[in-house]
Amino acid sequence: MRYKSLLSTLLAITLLLTVVTGCAQSNPAKPGETQHAESATLKIGSLTIEENLPLFVAEKNGYFADEKVKVELVPFQSPVELQSAFQSGDLDGMITDIMIAAMLQSSGQDLRVTSIALGATPLEGRFAIVASPNSSIKTVQDLKEKSVGISNNSIIEYVTDGLLQEGGVNPSEVKKTTVAKIPVRVEMLLNNQIDAITVPDPQISYVVSKGAKIVAEDTQGANLSQSVILMKGKTIDSNSAAISNFYKAYTKAVDDINQTPDQYKDLLVKNANIPESVVESYKVQHYSKPQLPTENEFNNVITWMKSKNLLKNEVTYQGFVKSGLY
Repeated sequence: MRYKSLLSTLLAITLLLTVVTGCAQSNPAKPGETQHAESATLKIGSLTIEENLPLFVAEKNGYFADEKVKVELVPFQSPVELQSAFQSGDLDGMITDIMIAAMLQSSGQDLRVTSIALGATPLEGRFAIVASPNSSIKTVQDLKEKSVGISNNSIIEYVTDGLLQEGGVNPSEVKKTTVAKIPVRVEMLLNNQIDAITVPDPQISYVVSKGAKIVAEDTQGANLSQSVILMKGKTIDSNSAAISNFYKAYTKAVDDINQTPDQYKDLLVKNANIPESVVESYKVQHYSKPQLPTENEFNNVITWMKSKNLLKNEVTYQGFVKSGLY
């Protein structure tokens, strides 16, 4: 009798577990349903650049943990490797520029720009045309018929064209020379093998410390250069809460950096390619709180890209940005 009683009890427990398991399996998370931020990890790819500083500060100060979101910043040494990782689905998002984001979306990638990283104001994310140490070039007008090292069909060429036009020079009046790799571009300039080059900081500070001369920079006039943080459409659909919490932590980090920039200089130097010769004098720049590029800034880039036939399909502002995340 005891055996029969025990058997009956075991059968009852087994039946109960089967029912509970069946109920759990009959209500799985639906595709596109937002997950809890507590279980979310965002993998963000980036080059080793200044734009990453708010992420390092947010991690160091525990802001991501406070907002219950895990963020893994994945460093890459080349833009090609970064874009390949994003396209293959290894990343949830990446830090890049508007032009690359537009090209990727135009080629079929489901993505949205969720914020500016640097460049909300002209003072952020400086780019400049700099002349070689032995050059007699002083103004934009002096660049006519001179060689200017750039990477073509890129944000570098876009900024170059903008600075030339602001200085009253048609881009066709200079000899654009494609030198894709920035270190090679810098070396050619310092060896006086090219008249001028266009580069961002910290390379501007470095070449100036070696005797090069700034001819024009985008800290005044039109806001030409912006880096952005973009996310995959799939990640936005499934993890919008995590992205919102990411930006809450990001905002706290930006406030910290702007209030006490020197406190985070060592963190910047450790995680960005700041040449040793300019580390002491190099200043941590201002970072803006999360915000989207304006439609006018977007349109200026798209118009230039269309003139170069760089877009496979139409890209619209409404389909390019994602609002409501912060």
